[in-house]
Amino acid sequence: MDEIDTVMKLGMAHPMGPLQLADFIGLDVCLAIMNVLHEGIGGYKYAPCPLLIDMVDNKVLGMKTGVGFYQYTAGSKELTVANRFKRLRN
Repeated sequence: MDEIDTVMKLGMAHPMGPLQLADFIGLDVCLAIMNVLHEGIGGYKYAPCPLLIDMVDNKVLGMKTGVGFYQYTAGSKELTVANRFKRLRN
């Protein structure tokens, strides 16, 4: 999962990857944006993915709750993949 962010940072010169950005914005805000796009434009490509819905339902909102796609520790700038995604790497 952090590979996605690494590709965007190194390959596209973005300051942060899309998953880190979503954590920074707040996954609840991202879900609200996707819902507005889906309702306004329609079409399956704007429908929020089940993973995002599940994370928001479980109050996994990114930096504001300390866990999202990454795990956040106060005072640390280190990005650590959240535990729920670590098992997918093996």
